[in-house]
Amino acid sequence: MSSRKAQKLRQSILKYNTEMSKLKDELASSQEANLKYNRLVIKKAVCKKELDTLKGSVLQKIINKFLLNKTKEKIICDYFKS
Repeated sequence: MSSRKAQKLRQSILKYNTEMSKLKDELASSQEANLKYNRLVIKKAVCKKELDTLKGSVLQKIINKFLLNKTKEKIICDYFKS
């Protein structure tokens, strides 16, 4: 796991958390705040997904590279845990 990249991802996640907490008060009254909040949720999920892939084992990375990368198209549910 590359330490710098993991550290940057963790910092991004923390930054998104603080921005989301600031926007929570305005969600009921502002449509723009809702849109920004939703964008932040998606960005945070992408960072978490990248961090999870960095933590994976070498065998898991190889399997993901050859088997799961057949489709280059990402869908939103790929970034959220079920």
